[in-house]
Amino acid sequence: MSTQDFLCGDTIKVRWINSGVTPTAIIGAVYTGSETLVDSAAMVSSGDGHYYHLHTIPNTPGYYVAQTLATISGRPYKNRTPYRAVLMDVN
Repeated sequence: MSTQDFLCGDTIKVRWINSGVTPTAIIGAVYTGSETLVDSAAMVSSGDGHYYHLHTIPNTPGYYVAQTLATISGRPYKNRTPYRAVLMDVN
């Protein structure tokens, strides 16, 4: 699995798509590599089974995991995507 780089301070859109069902609950969260919660919020429906959570990349460089957790028919569905926050030096 490849890890995508994002600049510290940028905003990304964490997505969850499933047009076949509607979850009873869906949350977007971001954790550090040591599983410390950095950010979480209820995801926003943009219609037709598409949900998103806007997340600002932390100002501390390092590895993070963006996670979506949906509950469908009482069962949890989890998707985790790693990324790396980086600083860019301008010379």
